[in-house]
Amino acid sequence: MNIMLFSASIGHGHNQVAHALAMEAKRQGHTVQVIDGLEFVSPFLSKVLLESYLKLLRYTPSVYGKLYQWTEEPMLFDFTALINKLLCRKFKRLLAQHRPDAILCTHSFPAGLLAALKLRLGEPVRLVASVTDFTMHYTWVNQGIDTYALASPKLIPLVRHLGVRDAALAPLGIPIRPRFAHPPSKLEARAALGLGNKPTVLLMGGGLGMGTPAELIHSLDSTMSDCQMIVLAGTNETLLRELREVRFVNPVTVLGFIENVETYMAATDVLVTKPGGVTCAEALAMAVPLVFVSPIPGQEWRNATFLVEQLAAIHFEESALAPKLADLIHDEVRLSCMSRMARELARPHAARDIIELLQRDG
Repeated sequence: MNIMLFSASIGHGHNQVAHALAMEAKRQGHTVQVIDGLEFVSPFLSKVLLESYLKLLRYTPSVYGKLYQWTEEPMLFDFTALINKLLCRKFKRLLAQHRPDAILCTHSFPAGLLAALKLRLGEPVRLVASVTDFTMHYTWVNQGIDTYALASPKLIPLVRHLGVRDAALAPLGIPIRPRFAHPPSKLEARAALGLGNKPTVLLMGGGLGMGTPAELIHSLDSTMSDCQMIVLAGTNETLLRELREVRFVNPVTVLGFIENVETYMAATDVLVTKPGGVTCAEALAMAVPLVFVSPIPGQEWRNATFLVEQLAAIHFEESALAPKLADLIHDEVRLSCMSRMARELARPHAARDIIELLQRDG
């Protein structure tokens, strides 16, 4: 099959899912083109939107939350009108050049554009939306989309409520890298990383290092005992430098951006993180209990709500995180229950299953 994959560089998750799908499609012998939908429309627009998005998240998350709520109403984005004006010829030429048998979208923006184009041109190509969160925003809903790959079967009632027919729903999971499907044991991971065999907390703030302020690490270190911590600062160089100059009470490993996140997840007992869809899917695949702090209003809040309701996660207020985490890290019964529920929700082979769906129904 010839598969086209459309993503958008707004946050890391959409591109991560696109690359996981592309890797799996190539493994199965298919031809794949990965295209950033925003870059294709306009590199300038892509840059402006990404910078605006990051500033909203960092400085005014409540405003982002309001925008998320407002755009849940129907018809605020008329993709058909946009296609009719400027993008029809551009996307038509792209499809004519590659002649895909199927199109996969990991962001609602290219999904909406391509759905409108498909209906306008009468294109028979199969269009699949791979939804990257444990919720689904209304902007994903378009008549031209044949299938919605959802994070969980438990999301079906929500998506049905948005007006999507059951036949279009495929609850196969959020695609993640295959390395998360075959993790080392906890003892193996700790030995490989040079960690001690004691209760371990992993703190991640996303690829940008947001959500793990230095004050929070200090508070945890001074409150917790007989444990070790790993802090992944991502690309936040300021946080990385600040933490590396600190003398901690407990053993604390501070790292920047790394490629082997799965090994650190395998070594940990609790993951403290912001609830991004891909990070949560990876943690579920590893059966790691999740603790959420300061979820951004919008999809992060919805992800947190869903996983807390499913008993795989806990949401602690930042002000109470230290004492509550100090108790949780030594509560083996509760951690075991959370790990078991995470394993129930896990879909480590989502990428494989979605590509196989294309072949089966193509």
